[in-house]
Amino acid sequence: MIPILIEDKQTLNNFCDKLIHESLLAIDTEFFRETTYFPHLGLIQIASSDHIICVDPLAFDARDELRRLFFNRDITKVFHSCSQDMEVLYQYFNELPAPIFDTQIAAAMLGYQDQIGYANLVAEIYEVELDKSQTRTNWLKRPLSVKQIEYAGEDVLYLLPLYEKFNQALKESERNIWLQEDCEQLCGNVQRFQPDFENCWQRVKGYFKLSNMQLAVCRSIAQWREQLAMSKDLTRRRVMPDELLLKLAATQVNIQQLKTIDRQIAQFSSDELETLAQAIETGMQTPESEWPVLNRERPSNEEKTLLKHLQKLVQDKADALGIHQSVLCSKKEIERLIHGSRDGKLLNGWRFDCIGQQLLAEVE
Repeated sequence: MIPILIEDKQTLNNFCDKLIHESLLAIDTEFFRETTYFPHLGLIQIASSDHIICVDPLAFDARDELRRLFFNRDITKVFHSCSQDMEVLYQYFNELPAPIFDTQIAAAMLGYQDQIGYANLVAEIYEVELDKSQTRTNWLKRPLSVKQIEYAGEDVLYLLPLYEKFNQALKESERNIWLQEDCEQLCGNVQRFQPDFENCWQRVKGYFKLSNMQLAVCRSIAQWREQLAMSKDLTRRRVMPDELLLKLAATQVNIQQLKTIDRQIAQFSSDELETLAQAIETGMQTPESEWPVLNRERPSNEEKTLLKHLQKLVQDKADALGIHQSVLCSKKEIERLIHGSRDGKLLNGWRFDCIGQQLLAEVE
């Protein structure tokens, strides 16, 4: 099928009149976020059994027409590795499409390589090598070339055949409920796309080198950086690199000293410097009882032995199921369980039935 570029509302509306009767639609997006805080939507690809359309959201406001498809509960939207697509679509619509079927998740549940890419999956199953020449293209630049449109169309071309193959296999192995649960969680959790001001300091590379008091300053500066990055729509590192943030947290300078500590400080306006100095002061004045606390103790020999034992149980179960152990749970999730955490996906749904209940019995 030759993909059709849609650049006006009426043409999209005419296609939506046809697609609204489909039970399945393949969806993909192209976006740009290399230098920005928010992902910027550049293209939306939609495939049915008969059509592939590429909607240009920069040419016109396509929200009303696309809502008819994306939020129609009678249409399953098929993605591959949908997390980033869901984020950019949430920014566009302020809600998440549902229901969905993620072929990457389905593949992992059927024993394929965990987190396998779309191109590799198509190559493995259909022995087709997809064009990768436009991987780094700027999808906000106009006009779009024929090569770009063809590349974008290929990203949805094989999603419906993959759905048919995987959906049948999941039903036969009685794992379709696994896929349903995981995809429903992806559709229902919009919190992951909200700014996390409370924990954004944990994004600062090397924060563990700071004392608990310095972490309080780090947290305050990181919150200042997060807010400024959002307001300017710049990446966090473009606003302030982690190395400089750590230096400020460690030295705790005042506003008079700020301009002398690093030449990168000169980029900020006087108002921004004022609020930065206030953030540093707020961190310094944080009561000790409210300082972030890191567990700096090394695990005991008993904890190490327990971790290895639980990892072995997970690996044995994964081997029996014919899947990668990370599909069941990660090492970090096991560590959290050992340290007393009783939330998370390991203790809910199909994972609890498969392995979570057994692991819980081992630690209690």
